[in-house]
Amino acid sequence: MLEKFNFFSKKSFRYATIGSVSIRFGSAFFAFLNGILLARLLSVEGLGKYVLVFSTITVLSIPATMGIPQLLTRYVSKYEVHNKESLLKGLLIKTNRFVFFSTLLIYALASISYFFWWKNYGTEMVYTIIYGLILLPILGFGALRSASLRGLKLIILAELPETLFRNLLFTVFLSVNFLLGYNLTPKWAMLFQVIAAGIGFLIGYLFLRRHLLLKLRNVRPLFEQKHWIKETIPFSINSGVQVTRSKLLTYVLAIFGSVEAVAIFEVATRGATLVSFTLNALNTAISPFISTAFEKGDKIYLQKIIRKTGRIIFAFSLPVALLFIFGGTTLLTFIFGAQYENAYIPLVILCIGQLVSSMVGSVGLLLSMTGNQRVFSNSNLLMLILNVILSIPLIIYLDVIGASIVYSLLLIVQNLVLLSYVRKKLKINTAII
Repeated sequence: MLEKFNFFSKKSFRYATIGSVSIRFGSAFFAFLNGILLARLLSVEGLGKYVLVFSTITVLSIPATMGIPQLLTRYVSKYEVHNKESLLKGLLIKTNRFVFFSTLLIYALASISYFFWWKNYGTEMVYTIIYGLILLPILGFGALRSASLRGLKLIILAELPETLFRNLLFTVFLSVNFLLGYNLTPKWAMLFQVIAAGIGFLIGYLFLRRHLLLKLRNVRPLFEQKHWIKETIPFSINSGVQVTRSKLLTYVLAIFGSVEAVAIFEVATRGATLVSFTLNALNTAISPFISTAFEKGDKIYLQKIIRKTGRIIFAFSLPVALLFIFGGTTLLTFIFGAQYENAYIPLVILCIGQLVSSMVGSVGLLLSMTGNQRVFSNSNLLMLILNVILSIPLIIYLDVIGASIVYSLLLIVQNLVLLSYVRKKLKINTAII
């Protein structure tokens, strides 16, 4: 059966970029469609509750994985270049054990917190949280599988289960619910997400087993545990701070605004995500190629990769941003409903931030894949602090618009600062000009 996926197993840069962009485009389409269905099937308050729980699970995935997926992508690629299969197997064993035990710890803490905190949230919210916690290990182990396949330059196989298949299945479940006329609740929406993610994970595991695990079956593992821990720390900071930054505004809106404000911001974010989907897709595709080029000292090829992908990113991002900027009100009302018309101005602000980010290019990825992840982590930490300082007063006075201003302003500032750094220190230009 898996032989049918031989086309998707190609490792060339060309197939990786085309395949990743295609998959991400399909995934973005279904994710956007899911956002529409959730907004239509759930009340504004219900959507806000679903977003809060899903955001919480995303934040909990930080201590569950601790930046390990990025470490895996870099070192699987590195060990493949140098034919170090024993270390590769040792790395896979240690990282999977870590995610297993960290997830158990989170479950223990969540169980304790239930009796002192979230048991009072009401039956609907409690079950939504429980189903969300079931999703946590699926996301954690799925991230390890995807990162390992990316390290092998099997970009398409890495992306299919976690992005396209999962979002497609979620769309199917929501559509069936809509056609049957059932009343969707946050609890059932989260359960559909769990089932879709579980099926996607099983498919991804089969890909990893065929292309890596079977080859390592008789290999004796070696461990460089101290080195891996040392290298993981900046990756952990990066992933942790980035996720916390993206979700912090959701919690500040819930505390100083309302659950409805969370839903409005989510709708605006859904639209702005389409502007940046090419950046995310190509970052995923080119990360192992950047790592390999850096390991071989081929700076000319490295600059070629960055320049070519940067121009592609901007070419796709600009028309999407302009569409939302000039036609956003009509689109929001037609697609999501009149109750989300207030998401237009936040959407425009977020689109501007994403457009500037696409012009700057893959600056953060370049730092992470060339051993300069500490610079990126320090930058992320500083932006998180500024996020906390700026978000509370701006959200109190400007609500969702304030959240959008904070997000886009810090995104633009960080990208420009890091662009200046890589130009001076690495002599590489990630921007389109």
